[in-house]
Amino acid sequence: MNPRSNSHRKAYTLIEALVASSILLIGIAAAASMSLSFVTQEEITERAARAFNYLDNAVALYQAGVDKNSIAELLPAEPVVTSLTITDSTINATILGTLPSVVISVTYKSTGASESTSLSTWTGGDKTVTRTASVEVIRVNRTLSSPLPRVDHFN
Repeated sequence: MNPRSNSHRKAYTLIEALVASSILLIGIAAAASMSLSFVTQEEITERAARAFNYLDNAVALYQAGVDKNSIAELLPAEPVVTSLTITDSTINATILGTLPSVVISVTYKSTGASESTSLSTWTGGDKTVTRTASVEVIRVNRTLSSPLPRVDHFN
């Protein structure tokens, strides 16, 4: 048997295998980190969407003529929302003059580090962070002409 024939064999050395596996592990770690960031951002976005939906419902009730003191009681509980405030205001329009309006604000928790709601488990961030969204609303008729009818069934 010729001793030189073994030296011409193609094989991976231990160093090559270690370098390849470390590159693979760096790629896996980067993908896991990016995945965690996406999950965190998705939860923040979902919480914001729920708060904006709550705000939109409050605005719709106000524009429908519901008394501003009753709006919070009519809306279903939303665990993301910490407060709903309705403040009297005015808008100065050039042609129309001064118009009465209200500023409706919703404060919500953008993180859920200590919450166990229907949302997924919070993956990072400060659990005390709150954000506020506001909208100024004008209502043509200040109150309803009659109470809202009761609906006992839906089609």
